[in-house]
Amino acid sequence: MNSTAAGIAPASTTPAGTAERAAPTTRIRPFGATLAAAGLVLGAAGNTAQAVMTQLLGGRPETIDDMVALATESPTLVTAMSVTGTVALPLMALGFIAAARLLARQARRTGRIAGTLLVLGMWGFLGLQLTGLVQIRALVDGEAGLAAATWMQSLQEDTLLGALFALPFMAGTVLGMLVLTIGLLVRGAGVPRWIPGAWLVFIVLDFTIGAVGPVDPHWLYLLGAVGLAHHVLKDGARAWTNA
Repeated sequence: MNSTAAGIAPASTTPAGTAERAAPTTRIRPFGATLAAAGLVLGAAGNTAQAVMTQLLGGRPETIDDMVALATESPTLVTAMSVTGTVALPLMALGFIAAARLLARQARRTGRIAGTLLVLGMWGFLGLQLTGLVQIRALVDGEAGLAAATWMQSLQEDTLLGALFALPFMAGTVLGMLVLTIGLLVRGAGVPRWIPGAWLVFIVLDFTIGAVGPVDPHWLYLLGAVGLAHHVLKDGARAWTNA
């Protein structure tokens, strides 16, 4: 029950002329600045290294016969390519979450949409990478693993697996990068605009023409990631602390 007499308002305990203080805003940081910078650089470096090794192998194999030839001629390099790309994925996800958090400082909804889409894209990418790694390991075993590798190649046409991995990878990665980079270009969020600019050019080139000879767009991804990591750590991680 309220013990205040009816019709009489309770007296204020705040001194006259004194404004009440607003409750302090609590910023939740999912991880520290060092881990954010490490995820950005190491994830992009691993993804770029996979792209470089793919070029050294003559490009991504399209048929099972091409995969058999690669596994026979360069088993160490083809395994390293797949392992490097797979290990890089959790770090890439951390880096994208860090970038989306910086955007969310100025555009909360846009930042959250970008982060969610990119994590979804990394989930799909992980499924594709693991499938490729298992397929390569089967081929390295020679004739004993050829049947298994051939069967796994046929799974590329499977509707269920396509919906679980291929679709999230394509839609999540492309849309997430577009939302993130355009959002950072428009809203700034304190991030130098050449960084989202480099990432925007990267994602457009990577999903259209891809690598042309020795020139691979993944170097733009790595360049932007290094720049963003520097932005996160500079001045005692002020940008990350204030995000």
